[in-house]
Amino acid sequence: MVQSTVMPILFRRVLFEAAPAVVPELAEFYGSTLGLRLVHSCADNVAVAVGETTFEFRAGRGDPFYHFAFLVPGDRFDAAHRWAADRVAILPDEDTGDEVFDFEHWDAQALYFHDPAGSIGELIAHRGIGESGATGRFHPDEVLGLSEVGIVGDPPLLADALVETFALPVWSGSVTEEGRLGFIGEKARTLILARAGRPWLPTGRPAEAHPLEVVFAGVEAGDVQLGSGGFVRGGALQRSG
Repeated sequence: MVQSTVMPILFRRVLFEAAPAVVPELAEFYGSTLGLRLVHSCADNVAVAVGETTFEFRAGRGDPFYHFAFLVPGDRFDAAHRWAADRVAILPDEDTGDEVFDFEHWDAQALYFHDPAGSIGELIAHRGIGESGATGRFHPDEVLGLSEVGIVGDPPLLADALVETFALPVWSGSVTEEGRLGFIGEKARTLILARAGRPWLPTGRPAEAHPLEVVFAGVEAGDVQLGSGGFVRGGALQRSG
């Protein structure tokens, strides 16, 4: 496993597609049910501010779905679990029935849920990352941003392009072993590379390739075009002050 040597990175903007009829339901789900801050909402587009990330859906073709994870502070997972359980149906481990997934090799905990588009959303906390010392009830403003975005395609080709363009390494998993996922970027800000048909946790639904746009900050400038439509774009992290 290769550890990242680049400066800290973040997801600045991520755009997914959704069936046109579902877009208003997504605005209701993320804006009202989860209480995230709506930046824009109309019949065919919704944008939500999620910490450091602008998270968007626009009307597209078919019934696309995705996998993504929201990052919560490493010391706030238990509170985030209670907050989520009051708002969504948490997807259990199909073998154990547990709602919480312990990823010991990452020193992380996670839970999963569906949104109205059928996407598999996740809340994940990496111990030691983004810890705030906060106590009490979890508030949606504590979500730090996106932590993971799944990209479905040819993992070796995608990894080669992402490494060459952005100097982002594969830091966990594998892009060459059959049935494995490749994690590229760094812990807590990761692109997950999967082949079509590879099951997603926790439901086992086969991955599908659909258009998406991802904009990273804190990486080399450049663009990688995705075979499913869309791109991954990178650029410098603009710091204020």
